[in-house]
Amino acid sequence: MQSALRTATIDETDTVHFIETCYCLEGGLYPMAMEIPSLKKYFESVEQVKDARFRDKCTMECEACDCTRAIKLPGISLLKKLNLANDDNDKKEFGGSEFMDYGRVKLNRQKQRQGIDALKKVVDERLSSKIKPVMAGAAISGLFAIFHDDNGEYFRIKNIPDTNEARHILDKLGFDVSNSVEDVKENARCSLSRSDRYSNVV
Repeated sequence: MQSALRTATIDETDTVHFIETCYCLEGGLYPMAMEIPSLKKYFESVEQVKDARFRDKCTMECEACDCTRAIKLPGISLLKKLNLANDDNDKKEFGGSEFMDYGRVKLNRQKQRQGIDALKKVVDERLSSKIKPVMAGAAISGLFAIFHDDNGEYFRIKNIPDTNEARHILDKLGFDVSNSVEDVKENARCSLSRSDRYSNVV
């Protein structure tokens, strides 16, 4: 939530707006259930909690999805209003190790690809260009992977089928995907999102 507040805005009514990647609903809690008690210590009230997109369109990629990246918050920077410095860097130092908040990394949507053929193509492209693996995971729609290229841009391959072949390629690229597409779907089935009329039917 600290990363979310670093990019928060404040409008003319002194209302603070920010985007938080929240897993409470999928975990069987109400949205922002874990965060709201902390927020109430520092803010007068929490006026509204909104989904970044309709839940029936959500693929539960969360940190790797670009739905929140397209949202423009109203007002001016909260840090600027409070006269606090912001290094505008997604990389932070925690305990001597470099931490990257992948939910804040800007993805180049024009370079976005889909499917296992696109993943195979990246394997070939790595031989002639500096494409580095960043992170991978599972979503309702399939496996996904994020890469960093020699132009300094991040791009995603999504909707990769969760097969042994795909996992072998991801492993060869240096990714360790611990969960599966079925795990993500089962998590959704067991959560409060199952009973929401806007949720995915998985």
